[in-house]
Amino acid sequence: MKGKQVLIAVLLGVVFCSIALGADFPTRPVTIIVPYSAGGATDLIFRAVASVFPKYSNGQPLVVNNIPGAGAVTGVMEFLKAKPDGYTLLSIQAAIITKTHWSEVKFTVDDFVPVINIVHDPSYILVRSDSPYRTLTDLVEAARKNPETITLGNGGAGGGNHLVAVAFEEFVGVKFVHVPFEGGGPAITALVGGHVDAVIGAAPEGVTNVQSGQLRVLGVLGANRLPVFPDVPTAVEQGYDFRLGMWRGVAAPRGTPLEIVKALHDIFYKCINDPEFLAKAKDLGCMISYMDSATYQKFMKDQSQFWENLLKSRRLGEKYGK
Repeated sequence: MKGKQVLIAVLLGVVFCSIALGADFPTRPVTIIVPYSAGGATDLIFRAVASVFPKYSNGQPLVVNNIPGAGAVTGVMEFLKAKPDGYTLLSIQAAIITKTHWSEVKFTVDDFVPVINIVHDPSYILVRSDSPYRTLTDLVEAARKNPETITLGNGGAGGGNHLVAVAFEEFVGVKFVHVPFEGGGPAITALVGGHVDAVIGAAPEGVTNVQSGQLRVLGVLGANRLPVFPDVPTAVEQGYDFRLGMWRGVAAPRGTPLEIVKALHDIFYKCINDPEFLAKAKDLGCMISYMDSATYQKFMKDQSQFWENLLKSRRLGEKYGK
């Protein structure tokens, strides 16, 4: 009888310690690794989150750590070294999952513990305001007449927008020259400077450049027009039934206690419902798309399977194109 009482006491102690662990978290700054250069879509959305994070995290800040390189691989590998204690997170997004199927990398979708999804934005194609291409059809027809001459920039080889571009050219039957950069920000800078003919991106990439008159959006690759670009027609409206985009959220290292994952989820959930954050997200042109941890996990696995099937069936990329 005494043994049972001791066991019960130990179990209750574990339960109460776990509850306390989640309730007290965090007690120091939380770092989120953005595996891209500053100024890209992922960087901007998480800096907007960071601006309200201390309101809901016992006053502790969210520190954005940009670690660009190798199409997100450098930053992801640094993340995988982190202790599973909730204090080092990753800005997980479509491009990281597509990279696992484009290249031979040392991680898979199973190496991430999904915490919460924040946005899901359709991709779009941008050109300079002085470009001869006025519509999506103009660009497609030019690429059809002159294969592999039009340069289309992206935020990283094997990344989400790169593969959306690959899927789009397969869909319409043309060939672009894909030019990778270390993040969406550098890609936009290259376009403004006239170093590429066009760029494929997703909000908030290029939004301010469009608003200032430097760039023009040819078409939105989503079901609906974007509120930030109400006059820009979708690809569907222009005769191309093609819809793909970028999602962005938070992941913790594998092995992170469930109580910490829940605590993180709750903090970020409050952040993305904060009026100050929502105002910034609107200015950035981002579409909030909340998913809880369980839903996000299934979604990420489904996305991984989608891209694996696509790249394998078409023998695309470094991994399946051999």
